[in-house]
Amino acid sequence: MNVFRTNSNITASEQQKYILRGVLKGQRGAVACLTTHPLGFFVASGGEAGTKIWHLPSAKPISCPTGASDRGVTMAIVWLTRADDDDEGLAFGTEHALANSPSSIVQNRFTVKSVKIVKHWPQAVAFGQVGVRGPELWTFGREDGVIYILNDEGKILSKKTTGMVIIRGHAVLNTKDDAIILDDVAQGVALFKMAGSERVKTFEVPHKECRSRNVAFHDGTSTVISGSDHGNVYAFDRRTGDVIDMIYVGVKDWVQSILTVEASGVPLLFVGQSGENVGKTEIQMWEKVNVKSTTNKISSKSVWEDGCWMLLVILSCLFVVENVLNIPILNYFHEWVLKGIETILRK
Repeated sequence: MNVFRTNSNITASEQQKYILRGVLKGQRGAVACLTTHPLGFFVASGGEAGTKIWHLPSAKPISCPTGASDRGVTMAIVWLTRADDDDEGLAFGTEHALANSPSSIVQNRFTVKSVKIVKHWPQAVAFGQVGVRGPELWTFGREDGVIYILNDEGKILSKKTTGMVIIRGHAVLNTKDDAIILDDVAQGVALFKMAGSERVKTFEVPHKECRSRNVAFHDGTSTVISGSDHGNVYAFDRRTGDVIDMIYVGVKDWVQSILTVEASGVPLLFVGQSGENVGKTEIQMWEKVNVKSTTNKISSKSVWEDGCWMLLVILSCLFVVENVLNIPILNYFHEWVLKGIETILRK
């Protein structure tokens, strides 16, 4: 994949498990949200400057559907696709309206339904599994910490209690691995099972302020990613809960917006700054590096020594057989075996 390269010395990956592949230029002000095309062709961002789109293989911006002056700050954004329709679309929510992209590159027809749930103010929504009952919509309540599960007709199928007093952050579902991650601004990232309601684990994120952070699964679901209020992006091992790497984006400021995607088999992580007065904002693109474990590496010297020992054992057995049975089958190996044994014992 051809992307814009950068030689920035400000950014860093503490454990060097991520490398900065490049930046996407053109956004201004705080970045509130990021999304990617399902096939990885485009990346879109939303924020103070409205909605911006880039062609990912070339890292070049394309025609933008809206600016901040049109409908206000873009607060949420998502690509829309349908299996039975070739048309695609980009839907984005702003301060003043919900719209679909009028761009000639991305178009879509969709219907918006409204469902009222008493004393429930959605902080995050996500699509759950598609089974016999059809698609599910999961809505995470801001004030009550309750998750409602609805079908495509708006009927409430069930509800779950997270135990969180307030949900201020982001939520992600992975139906394949039966996992939910929630941004718990007071502690870190909370891991739940879709089938239950008990918290399985908490990935602690240091913080000074209770600010919302986007969370995401990465590299399948082996890694959990979270932003922070101090310029770091944290990567956790989902199984152990340990921090496997920490990315410094170059400023000690709020990092709310993150996005993970796999493009051509390569796990990518996009990061946008969300603080105040950030001016021109570059969307950073990081690649997760596959580091082979050193425990699996065997030196050539060790392989040679093991092979020599095995050969000497076999020849020694044949030497014994020759002497016991008085069968002269290895006379010409006698000197070689003895010299080999002496050589190894001297090491």
